[in-house]
Order: sequence, then C-alpha cells, then structure tokens
Amino acid sequence: MDSDVLSSYLSKLELGLDKVGLVLKYEKPNMQGKFFESMKLFLKEAELEIVKVKADQRKALNLVKEVTEYFHGDTAKEGAHPFRIFMIVRDFLSLLDNVCKEVGRMQDKTMVGTARSFRIPATASLPVLHRYNVRQDTSSDEESLSP
Repeated sequence: MDSDVLSSYLSKLELGLDKVGLVLKYEKPNMQGKFFESMKLFLKEAELEIVKVKADQRKALNLVKEVTEYFHGDTAKEGAHPFRIFMIVRDFLSLLDNVCKEVGRMQDKTMVGTARSFRIPATASLPVLHRYNVRQDTSSDEESLSP
C-alpha cells in the first residue's frame, strides 16, 4: 500500500470518528438501549487503532529513510521521493532476472552441440584403482610370505 494512500485513509477514518463523536453528544441520560455504549466503546478502540497505525507508519518511513541514507548518503536529496529506493531495487532485480535468463539461453545454445556424456556406472571399476588394489594385494601377500 502506498504511504500517501494510507495517510488519506487515516484522515478519512479520523473524520468519520469525529462524526461518530458528534452523534454521541445526542445521548440523553434516560435513553434505553446499548447503542451509545457500543458506539463509545467502538470510538475508543478505533482511536487507539489509528494511533497504532500512525506510529507504525512513522516507524516504516524512518526505516525507509535510514535505508535511503545508507545507500545514497543524503536524505535531503530524496526527501520528495523517499520510496525511490524501492523503484531502484525493483529495476535492478528486473535487470538481474533478464541477465540470468539470457545467460541460461546462451548456455543452452552452446551445450546443445558439444554435449557428451561422461557418466560412469556406479558398479564399474576404474582401471587405475584396480591396478592400485592389485599392487596392494600382491605387496600384502609378499609380506605374509616373508618370515
């Protein structure tokens, strides 16, 4: 959600809560029903939630400013567009994705004509290791024959 949209929604909610508060002024002491009690409870909870959302919004904006300051150095330059860092990251990731796809396509093209299989079955013995094992067996036989 865009920060500006969130701010406008919060303003609209606050205006609506003000209107609810005006309605609550029409309560009379001998009125029956729980409408006004329910609305008072709603008004208190809504005001608390708006305060929490505003605090979270400030916290998020401060974190964005910290990230922007870390990468750009001066937040005064980015003051008008504090979320520009997200556009930069989005564009970078898009470029990186395109490069990875292109490298993959190039690799596929070069591998098609030159691919050879050098797979060796797991049960096959390698000649070099076989020679080594034979020598090892003969040396152990020689050792066992000597006194």
